[in-house]
Amino acid sequence: MSGATTTEDTPERALRLSQLEHIQLENEKLKLELVAIRKRRPWYHILTQMVPLITAFVAIAGFCWGIVQYRDQQTKNRLAQESQSSREAETAEREFMKPWLENQRETYLQALSAVASVANSDDPETQKQATEEFWQLYQGKMILVETTSVSGGMVHFGHCLDGKDSCDRKEMNARCRALATAMAESMAATAKMTFKEFVDNKFRYSSGPHKATDEVSTEP
Repeated sequence: MSGATTTEDTPERALRLSQLEHIQLENEKLKLELVAIRKRRPWYHILTQMVPLITAFVAIAGFCWGIVQYRDQQTKNRLAQESQSSREAETAEREFMKPWLENQRETYLQALSAVASVANSDDPETQKQATEEFWQLYQGKMILVETTSVSGGMVHFGHCLDGKDSCDRKEMNARCRALATAMAESMAATAKMTFKEFVDNKFRYSSGPHKATDEVSTEP
């Protein structure tokens, strides 16, 4: 009887073992699938990895833009300072020119008065005094304040007095009016000049072995 029981139990036992092995295999398969699922990364994982790189790039770009803005502001500040300095220097020069302009105006009026007296006076003594005053101004104060156009006008009228030109009253008055126009234009121009510009608009005279830089005669 014992031997029969053992024989009958053997197939049942083998079946149970087979089922158990199948279950184990299924479990292993599930484990592998779970591992595979866990290893599978979501679609946004790449973007997540790029976040530090993007952050660093934005920081660098911001830093570079800050440098550009800083340099631009520094350039603007420098240009503004240079412009302000230039305006202040120009204002100072124009203030310096104010008494010079007044002196120019007074000297021009003296010379014009002398020219008008020479051209229109019938009194020989008055003409003589006016002629002397003209040459004194011509060789003196006028050199300091006259511009090139006025200097030319003085020379042109002077030729009526030094014998180089033969001038009647009409011609002398014409040259007197031309001189007055040159003086008016000179005063208007000088009012807008710096001292350097004024000096650049003058004849330069020299003495000694060097020739004068202008061709206008300075002799009466």
